[in-house]
Amino acid sequence: MSVLTSDPAVAQRHWRALAVARPGMLALVVALTGSASNFVNDWWWLGALGLVALAAAIAERMLPPSRLRAAGEMALASIVIGLGFPDAYLALPYLLLPAFAGGLAGGAAGAILATVIAAFGMAAGDILARDALLDLSSAGSLAAWLMIVFVTGAIGAWLLRQENVHVADGTRYAAAYRLLSELRVVSRRLSGGLDPMTLAEGILDHVATRMEIRRSALLVRRDGGVLFPLARRGDDDGWLVGAEHDPVVLDAWTNEVPAWAPAGRRGYRVVLPLRVGSRTIGAVIADAAEQVSTEELNELARSTDEGAVRLETALLFDEVRELATREERQRLAREIHDGIAQELASLGYLVDDLLARTTSADTASIATTLRRELTRIVTELRHSVFDLRSDLDRESGLGETLSGYARQIGAQAKLKVHLVNQEGQERLRPEVEAELLRIGQEAITNVRKHAKARNLWVTVNVNPPSAHIRVADDGTGMRERPSDRYGLDIMAERARRIGATLVIEDAPEGGTVVGVSLGPENEEGLIRASDGHAGRRP
Repeated sequence: MSVLTSDPAVAQRHWRALAVARPGMLALVVALTGSASNFVNDWWWLGALGLVALAAAIAERMLPPSRLRAAGEMALASIVIGLGFPDAYLALPYLLLPAFAGGLAGGAAGAILATVIAAFGMAAGDILARDALLDLSSAGSLAAWLMIVFVTGAIGAWLLRQENVHVADGTRYAAAYRLLSELRVVSRRLSGGLDPMTLAEGILDHVATRMEIRRSALLVRRDGGVLFPLARRGDDDGWLVGAEHDPVVLDAWTNEVPAWAPAGRRGYRVVLPLRVGSRTIGAVIADAAEQVSTEELNELARSTDEGAVRLETALLFDEVRELATREERQRLAREIHDGIAQELASLGYLVDDLLARTTSADTASIATTLRRELTRIVTELRHSVFDLRSDLDRESGLGETLSGYARQIGAQAKLKVHLVNQEGQERLRPEVEAELLRIGQEAITNVRKHAKARNLWVTVNVNPPSAHIRVADDGTGMRERPSDRYGLDIMAERARRIGATLVIEDAPEGGTVVGVSLGPENEEGLIRASDGHAGRRP
């Protein structure tokens, strides 16, 4: 029965501290007894307790730290105190040592075991010495001490838990570092890269070369158990809605074998599970014109196994990248809020003090202008912190998240917000949703900063793998905007990253319209942004 902590250095440090504390605690017991009674009457149980302490010290030299060793010291010490009770009452503090050792060696179970042994040991010693149980008043006093013994053991258990958490975290960080280092090296050598959509489209292309299909899609499962399409081929008339409840899909996913079923005039519905080891990480759904034999389906499913491994690797890489990006945004928000924003606020207080003290009209005018600018900058920084902390909720969709953002910005800027959100249960890929959200947020922020508008219109239409976002206002339009196009360039870069189309133009009736579209059916009437510049309608 060994110590629970996984760090030998930590364990040795704890047990060395106990070895040093043991003679000190024994000396305290001797001093208390000597000041309260006659040593001649009490020498026998003091000597016995000293022998127990000596035996425990020898055991530390010969045996490894363990819960059993602490339990043995507690049993012997409590029996000696029970034999000498009530004269040995002042020796009760010694029991704190084996109690602490029990919690340190065995956690909460060790603390409880030490307390139980202390209670039975003192009761047994008292029965052997007086052939009777303790009276009521003595039992009450011992019960209070047993509570202290348990608390001491619990403190030892808590220290053990803290050390275990620390050691476990260190081990996990070291393992994560090794894995990320290997991933960095391997990803640079991969021919297909780590883009999930590209790999998914490659699997669909591979399936299309092996059998005649009218349309197909590759589905993966996201948080909440909902299947969403990573890539599609062919027409789209809502045929994937409710795919997670399709018996054919469930059969193939659960049993990890291909499945098919007649699909009326459309031919046959074929489902190929994407397997990695003993797990299903996705499925290819295809509508085939002709029936395919079971042998051909099994062979086709086996031929997609390598692609499934690549796809899952890319999905894991995307998840790690998403977590890292979210953590970095939170870190930047904290640094802005706790750093430059606080410093600028302090400068504002100095300007206020200057305004209160100055008697010069020119100085007061300059200080007032400076104070106004500092207030504006601090306000913008707080908006930036809000933007950095705004993120997609796992439970909410893109439309709901962007609508909530628009409402908050509208309330801050005193804008009347008009929202249209057409979004079903199907979700886009997380990285696509994140980029579209940032584009929409930047467009809404530009309205607050530059438009001088009274109304804000936000429309979100999501039908995976397609989506459209439109942000419009009734402000001054692009012609009166500042020449700094950094924010617009970032929006265009985000759109290119996910293969979307970005259009920014002045509305005929006044104001600005920002539109971003993803998917072929939304490209009509839009011009793809190029070189970081907005397109315009012809």
